[in-house]
Amino acid sequence: MHALTVGEAFLDKLEEQKHGSHAECVLTYIVAGEMTVAHRAPFQVLPGMFNIVPPGVPHSLLEGSGLQVLWLSFCPDCLSLTSSDLMMPFECVKRGELPARKTQQNRREFIVTLFHELMVAQQRKLALEVQRSFVILLLNELNQASALASNQTQYNAKVESALAYIQANFLQPIGLNEVSTAVHVSPPYLATLFKRETGYTVGQWITEKRLAQACTQLLHTALPVSQLAETLGWSDTTHFIRQFKKHLGQTPAAWRKENKK
Repeated sequence: MHALTVGEAFLDKLEEQKHGSHAECVLTYIVAGEMTVAHRAPFQVLPGMFNIVPPGVPHSLLEGSGLQVLWLSFCPDCLSLTSSDLMMPFECVKRGELPARKTQQNRREFIVTLFHELMVAQQRKLALEVQRSFVILLLNELNQASALASNQTQYNAKVESALAYIQANFLQPIGLNEVSTAVHVSPPYLATLFKRETGYTVGQWITEKRLAQACTQLLHTALPVSQLAETLGWSDTTHFIRQFKKHLGQTPAAWRKENKK
């Protein structure tokens, strides 16, 4: 994870990919083709739509074809955007809104131009402040785009409370029992409801949040892996390393060495 990366991809066919979660914010823009994303129920992302992936939120791509995709991955902290109102679409997705927004036809050419100009700025290694300005313009376009109508734009109240509790406490040694106690339901009931609404178990969601935070800490601190594991709620460093390698394909130390450039 860097301050920001940007690119363009052309895919004839996209197979199912259960991505887990990212430590950074990810924004994609569909220029051509279509893809199906899992968000409680599958839905299509079509040309002229942004797809929004907040940090720490698990997500999956189910399929796609004939795709031309522009994408942006950025660290809100690195760009001083964490508290910006422009980040509201990412917060809305965390609360259950569909992670896609549709742009007006007369804005689409400009959006593509912004992506391409940002790619040029990055290739030329222009100042981060210059690149940040393009990100701000893209976030402005995202905020002007229309949220998709759905009868499932909000999670069940108990799931929403559980997500809020996890967000506030995922660095503590919590699990299904602690979360269900906090939202005043039985563990079996919450387990079933949470899985149905999000597609993930409570434990999987907590793990994804911790691993996303682990990536951020690996890049932005010099904490030893053993100390980092403890701050992220793992009592066993070996278990943390195994979980990290299972999800990201490398040990934390190897991932830090490869990405901290």
